[in-house]
Amino acid sequence: PNEDFTQQFNAVINDRDFYNDSAKYFFPTIRGNVYDEKKILGLAIERQGTAMYALAPKNYMIETNYNGNSKIKLKGINQKTNKITKDQIIDCIEDGKITKCTNMRLGQKNHQMSQLSIEKNGITGIHTKMLVLENESCCPYLFGLTASDYSYE
Repeated sequence: PNEDFTQQFNAVINDRDFYNDSAKYFFPTIRGNVYDEKKILGLAIERQGTAMYALAPKNYMIETNYNGNSKIKLKGINQKTNKITKDQIIDCIEDGKITKCTNMRLGQKNHQMSQLSIEKNGITGIHTKMLVLENESCCPYLFGLTASDYSYE
């Protein structure tokens, strides 16, 4: 806890010998070959930073260093044509404000090419794949179950 964001898992490792013997089964090796890419239950650090704002899976912003630079990840949104800022993400968290985005793509119908414009919710706090319990843990969404059907200790 006293280190910066590059500490990775050092703060939570209690048994260093067990970690050294077992890490090769879950983490990528130094070689970084094809066998590392798809390890079952494998872990990999995709990005790390000083702060993270997460709205839903695959919708987040990470401040990558102390200079205020950030990486914004939004699934299904073309960020080259839709300029998304940190302020928009914070407005969604604090006020529930939804930001609309427009994606452009090419489509063909009856041998005629056309440019299609699709408007979608770019930033929203709605999460439909998990149920969030009152202790802020997440459980998988199963049809017919509500948050009160789950129990925790």
